[in-house]
Amino acid sequence: MTLDVRIHTDLPIIETHQHLSERYRTDRTFGWAGNHIENILGAMAASHVVSAILQPLGGAVDPLAVHRQIAEAMDRYPGHFFGIASLNIKEHGEDRVRQELETCVNTFGFVGIKLHGFSHGFSPNSPLGRVYFEAASALGVPLMGCVGAHGMPFTHPGLYADMAQEYPDVKIIFAHLDYPIAEVAISLARRAPNIYLSSSLSIPAYLRLALEQCGPEKLMLASEDSDSIPAEIAKFAAIGATEAQLEQMLCRTPLEVFNLRGRVASAPPVAAPAPMRREAGFVAG
Repeated sequence: MTLDVRIHTDLPIIETHQHLSERYRTDRTFGWAGNHIENILGAMAASHVVSAILQPLGGAVDPLAVHRQIAEAMDRYPGHFFGIASLNIKEHGEDRVRQELETCVNTFGFVGIKLHGFSHGFSPNSPLGRVYFEAASALGVPLMGCVGAHGMPFTHPGLYADMAQEYPDVKIIFAHLDYPIAEVAISLARRAPNIYLSSSLSIPAYLRLALEQCGPEKLMLASEDSDSIPAEIAKFAAIGATEAQLEQMLCRTPLEVFNLRGRVASAPPVAAPAPMRREAGFVAG
């Protein structure tokens, strides 16, 4: 028996959350490895994804080097790739973090900043978290925040409530929408004009709830890995959304949130599927 899952659409899809692995290295937090540019290009071509926003893994050994790999991919494949900067202030220090975030946005053209509360080990409303909000506000880019059951207490979406009010000019994207935080995240996004939701780790029932309560202007595609792109797109196909709502969630919302209008490619990249040696976790053999 064979199982072939393919995406058939002419919609220009934008993927907002792809982790670029370090070659020959394993992420220190999740044990993830194997998601490289060639894998992402192949998955984009197969699923009609015109653009993907890349970021380092939360436990990357050298996130600064990953930032430069992303910048190189942006130059090599214009309109197909964009970047989100992510590095741990507890490892690199406040001055280095501020400098690197500024370099990523102003020199490389990155379109966002990631606050990874779980991997980096601090709350978004702490003095450490405030550094990322201040940078996002000063640089005029959105902030993606890691929320979800996997990183409690640092990943509770309620920790972003006060920050959303204090930094109304910063668009905040919740990176996950899973149990048991999905309803809290949806409630906050319904009330705060600058909080947005994305699909990673979610189930169609929560995506449908988010669509009903917040509207398609607050929802985006987030797959984490190239091998998850078809499954994440399939979730959107399963929630009873209209064609106009699908276009809004999969294309127009990320265009607005990440300020990508006029910058994305008009068609998916031309690339063949690349073999992947995917790794995850630290379970001993």
